Amino acid sequence: MAKDPKGTDAKSEQTKLNLRMREIVNNAYSFVRGREYTKQMSNVTFEQLLDEAIDRIEGTPGKVPLRATNLDRVKKIKNDITSAVDTIKAKPPSSWVLTEDTEENVNTPEESSSPQPGSTTTA
Repeated sequence: MAKDPKGTDAKSEQTKLNLRMREIVNNAYSFVRGREYTKQMSNVTFEQLLDEAIDRIEGTPGKVPLRATNLDRVKKIKNDITSAVDTIKAKPPSSWVLTEDTEENVNTPEESSSPQPGSTTTA
């Protein structure tokens, strides 16, 4: 069964036309969005960028932030870690062993495949 050369050419031409139309629309959209972005950026000052960075880090006095500031996030992480360490310290070491079977011990095995300090390896 031979392919119809005219049908193949028509399909190829339609594909080329579709790609060309996409390219034209993409170029127009990029031009418009690029101009908008340039206008926005030309109105931004260095001081505004600094103020926004400070707001993200410290927050603005008298303004309730939508998200926690970076300092608040760091404080929460610090408090969570301190609480976890205190909880771990309060429990006896035996509470961290599930069973006497070493395969189910929650701690890592004491013997490891890494070289011990002072030992030498040959390559």
